[in-house]
Amino acid sequence: MIGDKNIVITGASRGIGAAVAREAAVNGARVGLNYFKSKAEAESLAEELEHIGGCQPLLLAFDASDPNQVEHGIQLFLDELGSIDGWVNNAAINISGLLPTVSKKEIQAQIDSALLGPIFCCRAVLPHMLRQHQGSIVNIGSIVTRKMFRGQTVYAAAKGGLLAFTRALAAEYGRKGIRVNCIQPGPVKSDMLDTALNLAGDEILGQIPVGRYGTPGDIASLAVFLLSEQSSYITGAAINIDGGYHLT
Repeated sequence: MIGDKNIVITGASRGIGAAVAREAAVNGARVGLNYFKSKAEAESLAEELEHIGGCQPLLLAFDASDPNQVEHGIQLFLDELGSIDGWVNNAAINISGLLPTVSKKEIQAQIDSALLGPIFCCRAVLPHMLRQHQGSIVNIGSIVTRKMFRGQTVYAAAKGGLLAFTRALAAEYGRKGIRVNCIQPGPVKSDMLDTALNLAGDEILGQIPVGRYGTPGDIASLAVFLLSEQSSYITGAAINIDGGYHLT
């Protein structure tokens, strides 16, 4: 499905990012695994992918919210593989807390990672995709743009901005062969969900019509589809993948 593609995933060392990397590798893609602090986890994933996917993932150590580091990471990938066909903006920080309790530093960290990071990454990768006249960008958003729960005000603001950015970028570059889409996961079993559950408790599970939390693999399957040519007529979309959570 994406066997001829070169794909970079930010925040790929664990959770949704790692699942996307696994799904892409199993389907034959050559993947770049971005990480910032989780070097051991990224190295372990790269070793795993060599066995299950038969590929040799490229480890890319950079802070996705630092434009200079992003440029350097992209150049390393291009030097090794020559092109970038797909980019997944997954890296983000979610610091749960009622707004009066969230510090300025915590607010900035969430805006930097969940909104400015994707903006900087897209700004850096777009010139390369434009030269190729093709590319697919997948932004990992959140269902918090549709359904709110306590302790997520800053994160919701950042992901709302990411959704608007996705649509604007898709409209701007669709005629250039570049597609941009946003996946909006609902409650997915991960470290990030655990922090949200500290405030919301079991009430979240009770609001999911299919009766279970999502898995990183659920999100990965959709991401790989959006990176493939099978989704060539899809751009500017915000796709909820939440077990119906937004309906309740």
